[in-house]
Amino acid sequence: MSRACYGGLIAVAILLAAPLFGQSSASISINLDSTQLRRAIPNDFLGLSLEMSSIEAGNNNGAAWLSGNATAYSAMVQKIGVGNIRIGGNSSERQPYASAQDGANVDAFVNLIGADLIWTVPVKLFYDQSTSVSYVSGLYNDQHVAHSYSYPTNIEVGNEPDNSEDVSGSSISQSTWQSRYDGFSSAFRQINSGILSTGPSTAGCCTFSTDFINDATYQGSLKSTIGDVTTHYYPAGNAASFGSVGAGDAKLLAASLDSQYQSFYNSFNDNASNNGYKVRIEETNSAFGGSNNGVTNSYAATLWALDYFCYMAYNTNLSGMNLHTGPIGSNAGSYNAISPVGVASSYTLEPPGYGLWAFHYGSQGQPVSTTVSNPSNANVSAYGLLETNGGETVHVINKTFGSGAVNVTATITPGGSFTHAQVIVLKQANNDVTALSGITFGGAPMNSDGTWTGGYGSPATLTNGTYTFTLPAAQAAIVHFY
Repeated sequence: MSRACYGGLIAVAILLAAPLFGQSSASISINLDSTQLRRAIPNDFLGLSLEMSSIEAGNNNGAAWLSGNATAYSAMVQKIGVGNIRIGGNSSERQPYASAQDGANVDAFVNLIGADLIWTVPVKLFYDQSTSVSYVSGLYNDQHVAHSYSYPTNIEVGNEPDNSEDVSGSSISQSTWQSRYDGFSSAFRQINSGILSTGPSTAGCCTFSTDFINDATYQGSLKSTIGDVTTHYYPAGNAASFGSVGAGDAKLLAASLDSQYQSFYNSFNDNASNNGYKVRIEETNSAFGGSNNGVTNSYAATLWALDYFCYMAYNTNLSGMNLHTGPIGSNAGSYNAISPVGVASSYTLEPPGYGLWAFHYGSQGQPVSTTVSNPSNANVSAYGLLETNGGETVHVINKTFGSGAVNVTATITPGGSFTHAQVIVLKQANNDVTALSGITFGGAPMNSDGTWTGGYGSPATLTNGTYTFTLPAAQAAIVHFY
């Protein structure tokens, strides 16, 4: 996107003129220190998590939902920037398990979209090391013998071993899971030393993962055999507990969530990334249980997803996150990024999917230290980035809505020798966080075939080195300097 050189300190302004009570507008100021750079956001940070049952041809009237053939679904997944596919969920601990052909179809799909793959084997009720190792051997051969796919074979050992509430059987202890993981890891290395083993994929945090990274077995040469240390996270808890749409929307857009995210990450990571482990939340969404209550599938979920993925990508050392998708047949009434799930002629990018798309758009590069001056506590987030091609972008998210809606005027002073700015806006037609449709990005919606006609607005010339724009309540913008 950018054609300019990077340099110096960015000053992105946000100046709050007066208390927000009783007001509908404010000016804000943000400082980005480009001399303090974080590690680059991984290319496969943005992922989707899919139930194993949904990819099985037996559940799709004999057809392959995912394959190496370009479809409306694959076009949409590529457009929003998905770089990692995880096949798992509760159904990976049940029967029937995916067939060899189902696995090969997923392999081809992941290669088509240019992503990485995490594939799950059962570790609870249907744990059978011999059967699973045989399946993984076939998966590896399809990926790297029959084909020359570039992504590694990465096998997740179990789904939620600590969870006794799903229908796959009772939970198992950490020591039992660790023993089974050890057996799988050793057997996989006998197939090929490059096969990675991932886990513990827990429902709760963080005893399993802490014990795992402290296991002396994997602190030496075997550390490189671990794909990711994983866990699940649904920040808003149980969707059934919202009580009302308004309460649910307020929970998804609460300013306090950022500190909650950081606290969870600190507990989960437990210094793992500093000791050479990759840590990934490979199953996540706003609230577990799917929800048909107009919250997890609303425009509030759009702004939530954008802010959540931005916060974690810009402020932690996570290797990535995978937004979970409901079972086959689930639709817009759930928390899916794209619906329906399964074989269809066309698809709809749902509200959470728009949030993922806006996160990925302009998020390739290194986050810069960002300090927001916000004396009136406007519920606004900002994330600055030094792009890989030398430009700069700032994601600005106005999470105010309803009776607390505040239109924000932002004056941005970028660093370097930039002369122009462009803005792309994410919004709902009526700025209504309860809306289930009417969302546009860059002035246009995603079409049902995965095409899009939107983009950045007209270039503006900076005035005295600054750029000023207004961001209405319940909207988000990406400002690109070049």
